[in-house]
Amino acid sequence: MAEDIYGKIRALIAEGAYLGGDVLPESELAVRLGVSRTPIREAMRRLQAEGVIRREAYRRAVVVDLDPNEVIHIFTARAALEPIAVGMAMERMTQAFLDNLAQLHGEMDEVVHSSEPDRRRYRDLNARFHRVIWAQGDSAVFAELVNLVARKPVVSPTFNNWTREELIRSNRQHGEVLDAFGVRDAEWAKAAMASHLLASRANYRRIGLNRSTRGADVDWTYEPETAT
Repeated sequence: MAEDIYGKIRALIAEGAYLGGDVLPESELAVRLGVSRTPIREAMRRLQAEGVIRREAYRRAVVVDLDPNEVIHIFTARAALEPIAVGMAMERMTQAFLDNLAQLHGEMDEVVHSSEPDRRRYRDLNARFHRVIWAQGDSAVFAELVNLVARKPVVSPTFNNWTREELIRSNRQHGEVLDAFGVRDAEWAKAAMASHLLASRANYRRIGLNRSTRGADVDWTYEPETAT
């Protein structure tokens, strides 16, 4: 049972049910998985040993954020792969596909321009935007390849430490990808996607530098900025 519960908790984190910085309450997991706390505790000890979670005050378990320097490598690989996915999607583009991207872009725009952006919601909408493009290429093998690169085996990158300005710029870049699809310009769409992912990489490089400057033990949660 312990092995099964460990696998289920690990899967919940990998699927994004719990993100970096989220608390993992033992009682909530026990109810969710229909077991006692004993196998939950055993699984948590294993996840802690693997560096997936950490223990904070009052022994609460928290999902560990990915090292920003590791995320940089992820986005370098994505910037090489996702333009290929864009080209494949362009060949099979439909109006329904465009409408889907436009709706997701609009919802993300509402999030980034709200008084306090919901970064979890932006992450979910952002992931859907990219997956819609991967799926439109109609190659399950390639879509799975991109997905494996886009997320670490356990914890996915988050937008927790992005500034408002960075979020707004990110979605503006989504809009450029959408515009390129709208006029069926494959080269523009590929370039826009590569630029978008390299800009995201730069954000994580900035986060990594901040962390290095301020010290690994310092709370480096984002500081809200006023968009210009």
